[in-house]
Parts: sequence; structure tokens; C-alpha cells
Amino acid sequence: MEITVKYFGIIADITQKKEELFFVENDSNTLKTLQSEIEIKYPKILDINYSVAINKKIANRETELKDRDEVAFLPPFAGG
Repeated sequence: MEITVKYFGIIADITQKKEELFFVENDSNTLKTLQSEIEIKYPKILDINYSVAINKKIANRETELKDRDEVAFLPPFAGG
């Protein structure tokens, strides 16, 4: 499966990327698996709280990914 991962705010600063592609095996297709892979690749992400959205909807770690999903890593937002 091909998953597009987008990074915003401080997370984009940590990864030095706004977007990248991940190829996920069909047997490990939960958001939890993808998050773990990204946290291993970019361990500084563990230092911040963040939310994850799949196809523009906030998702939980057990959500199953589908081919060509768009996953966004969202930093905390400040209102004002």
C-alpha cells in the first residue's frame, strides 16, 4: 500500500519534510504501525504531543489504513 504522509508545523521542522511516501505491508496496516515507523525514523517527534488525521479526519491508532490514504501529522494548535 502506498500512503502519503504530510507533516505540519514543528513536525515538518523535525522531519525536514512537508510530505513523503510510505509503503506499508498489507498485514500491518494500522495507523499504530505507521506511527511507530515514523517515530523510529524521527525520534524527536516523541518529544511533542500531536494528533494524526487520515483523509482529513482525526483518527485513533487502531484505524486501518487503505491504499492511497493521506495521513497528516498535526502539531498542537494554539487559538487566539
